[in-house]
Amino acid sequence: MNGLKITASLSQLINPMQFYSMQNSQGGLPHLNYICKKVESSINIMRALSGVRWGSHPYSQKILYNAIVRSHFDYGCFLLEPCQKLALCKLDKLQSRCLRIVTGARKSSPINALQVECAEPPLHLRRQYLSDRYLCNVLQISTHPLLEKLRILSELVRNSAYWNHKVPPALIKSLNKLFNLPTIHQTGKNPIFEINYKSLIYQPKILLNTGIDGNTTNANEKFNNILTQNWNEWLHIFTDASKLSDDSNVGSAVWIPKYKILLNFKCPPQASVYIGEIIAILEAILYAEYHKLNKCIIFTDSLSCLQDIQKLPFHSRYNFYITLQTKDALARCASAGIELILAWIPGHRGIIGNETADLFAKEATQNGSLSYYRCYPRDLRTLARPQIYKSWDFLWQQSRTVKGIYYGNLQPDIPRKPWFFRQRNMNKFITSIIIRLRLGHVNTPVFLAKLRIRDNSLCECGLEDGTVEHIFFRCLNIQNLNSTR
Repeated sequence: MNGLKITASLSQLINPMQFYSMQNSQGGLPHLNYICKKVESSINIMRALSGVRWGSHPYSQKILYNAIVRSHFDYGCFLLEPCQKLALCKLDKLQSRCLRIVTGARKSSPINALQVECAEPPLHLRRQYLSDRYLCNVLQISTHPLLEKLRILSELVRNSAYWNHKVPPALIKSLNKLFNLPTIHQTGKNPIFEINYKSLIYQPKILLNTGIDGNTTNANEKFNNILTQNWNEWLHIFTDASKLSDDSNVGSAVWIPKYKILLNFKCPPQASVYIGEIIAILEAILYAEYHKLNKCIIFTDSLSCLQDIQKLPFHSRYNFYITLQTKDALARCASAGIELILAWIPGHRGIIGNETADLFAKEATQNGSLSYYRCYPRDLRTLARPQIYKSWDFLWQQSRTVKGIYYGNLQPDIPRKPWFFRQRNMNKFITSIIIRLRLGHVNTPVFLAKLRIRDNSLCECGLEDGTVEHIFFRCLNIQNLNSTR
């Protein structure tokens, strides 16, 4: 519903420029002030649940922040830009307040270090991330009303002097990222309405347990025995997909050992291995349907593909068009009296048919057919997360040389999850101390002297400045205290 509301607000404009001109005339202040007031009550809830030395664990507070604060930041947020920077700074300050409540850090802690400590990206990067994902959902449908509006706005941004010294809208940035990609696969309407209803509710024969798992020893021998006992007279088909590196194509292969038949295809580097796996399964089914090959069993090592085929699309948030095509092909085979079974087997366990298909899939990354050489919105949507981390890492490497230098030396890379997510048994007091030590903003003589709370930065032992390293490893007072214990 959120996406429909946002789309309606843009698609109803006579001129896309009208929206951003209106946005800039008031700087977005009315809407941002509304968000700030709405978020304040949620921040008060977080403050009531914990302090520096007491209260809920940072893990719980971070989950609470995502639910009751960040959700307000996220709704329609990528439509806010461009607007006054001072207006957006209000949201940044609210984010820093929340992260200080989560961690128990001091107010002087640098916000860039706090964001890395909590694995929470800056809001301007998150707005672009949400814009990228939303546009990928829109691109799936070729008749979407927003696409034409974006094309008009893109022309205005490129040709109008109004945008020469302004940051382009987030949706235009997202659109520009797609210009150099191969052809994007689109449907005329929502994929679920492209497929026959009987095919959508059809439940194919899928075996997720063939008696062999990833821990089975002598897997090939046991697999051959199972084939002999259960499917000796059936035609055995093996499918697999491969991607050798992030920049390489995705290869798909269908291997039929009995007839020595090979079908191979390749997809662009932006595609996922899942795409390759589902394409191989679909082509194996289409081959059996075209040649009327009854009693075929198709073996694949992609459990996720089989689970997607098995589930009802009406209960799924996202429906992938090729997966629905696969269900449709299976339903057609059943109507024609062609008996097909999809079965899962573990990959890379020495099963000869699977290993051969894997070898052909690797070769297909170079020599495969171009029948499916296009990008799919589902894959492009998943690429948004690596892109936000790449942009964030670039920003962090620059900013940590200016602000948050101490923490930047301890944490040069951005974690995918905060470290305290793995230490949920610690109480808030201990995690707050550790976080303050990591940030370098803790009550040491050096830090207190910077805040002019102390006249000098010397440690009480009088030997040198009272840094964290000195207190932990070289302070005579601490060493004498430990020896008396």
